[in-house]
Amino acid sequence: MKPSRWICLLMLLCAGRLAIADPTPADSPQEFYDRVRPAMVAVKYEWNSELGKQDIIGAGVVVRKDGLVMMQMLLVSPVIPDAQMKNFKIIVPSDTQDYKEVDATFLGRDERTDLGFVQAKEPGKWTPIHFEDEPLTVGEKLYGLGVLPEDGGYKAYFTEAVMAAQLRGEIPLVLTTGALGDVGSPVFDGAGHAVGIVQPQEGADPLLDPRASVSSVTTPPHFFTPTRFFQASIDDPPTVDHPLVIPWTGLMQLTGVNKQLAEFLGLTNKPAAQIGDVAPGSPAAKAGMQPGTIILAVNGQPLTRGDLPEEIPLILHRQIMRMKVGQKVTFTVMSEKDKPTQDIELTLEARPLQPNQAKRYYAEDLGFVVRQPVFVDAYVHKLKQGAGGVVVDLVRRDGAAASAKLNRDDWVLQLNGQPVTDLDHFQQDLESLRKSQPHQEVVMVVLDRTGRQETINIEPPQSDSGVGMP
Repeated sequence: MKPSRWICLLMLLCAGRLAIADPTPADSPQEFYDRVRPAMVAVKYEWNSELGKQDIIGAGVVVRKDGLVMMQMLLVSPVIPDAQMKNFKIIVPSDTQDYKEVDATFLGRDERTDLGFVQAKEPGKWTPIHFEDEPLTVGEKLYGLGVLPEDGGYKAYFTEAVMAAQLRGEIPLVLTTGALGDVGSPVFDGAGHAVGIVQPQEGADPLLDPRASVSSVTTPPHFFTPTRFFQASIDDPPTVDHPLVIPWTGLMQLTGVNKQLAEFLGLTNKPAAQIGDVAPGSPAAKAGMQPGTIILAVNGQPLTRGDLPEEIPLILHRQIMRMKVGQKVTFTVMSEKDKPTQDIELTLEARPLQPNQAKRYYAEDLGFVVRQPVFVDAYVHKLKQGAGGVVVDLVRRDGAAASAKLNRDDWVLQLNGQPVTDLDHFQQDLESLRKSQPHQEVVMVVLDRTGRQETINIEPPQSDSGVGMP
């Protein structure tokens, strides 16, 4: 090593900013690449939907020596039913051999930070990246590695960028000029600390799709999320035995108080959010919170400001998500102008069941999927929780149901004149009808998202082939 490099290293060590195992600004790009590359992998799984199988592949980062891999939650989107995600693999590239696929277990999503995690099933020598919360300054050089798709052997590639600005919002972002790696890849500061991960953004393909194999290189992302936003997820990720439980208040349709309303209410330069609705039976309803009320603070702390007023409710939502079920939360609110504020305490409960967790049934020959209703369905359709029926989750474009104008999110109330009580009975009744009278029209009474009730007449395929489940 040249004397000048020894001096540079000594200064960094004295400043307490360098871990020997990390890449350093004194490294050449090749040395940096060689140090970081072992942590760069891809995550692959099969999405087995009712319409067929599809491989989903995206960038992953090894964050623990036991093979814990972090990825952007977009790869395991909550719109994909949990039961349809199969055969997870960690793809490990090599500069000297073919890449290999290591069996992995999906641990879950962390919706607090928009991350997903998988764990290698077999032991191995994993080289993790250790993310750190380091201050960043405008003009600072940033480095990273991205991952190429299969036609590039999933190899890592080197990137350089310069910090341009920090943005506030639901998810804090750092804007850069120059190139970052693909979505989900790490970003490093000039001292070699991993300081963030690349966010999904318009124009940047989040998947390692061979059909768009160079998009992340030709049109690279320019935003990343700093470590402070997601470090807690790495320290305490969800597990199979202990999935993440998201807390819930039942405060609905929150809006940020804009400048004009804030000035009228005497809240100039004070971030605030107005309640649009309160879900019946929710923690907020039990505590007596009312629509129209304006939230000023949580647990004695003012709401966090975004760059735009509409970001305030989103930031508050993330704040609540990071709390624990059973935790008591105090909201400081005002109900009218010039009236004293009031503190209202509520106890957080577990978020209701989500659509991706609900049981499903595929009426294959008719071309539609229904599932059990969940909270959000009843709320949107303005029905009581626990109301009977099933909700349409998918309509195949070329199917009989599509021709009959059945739509996703329609709430099925009746099947051939009989009330629909639940998913199991709907399945039994429909299959019985299709087997006994395969050519008879299927008549369903549905409630659409606007609250309008319609009758859907589905003309089944005129064939005596199998019916019901795929």
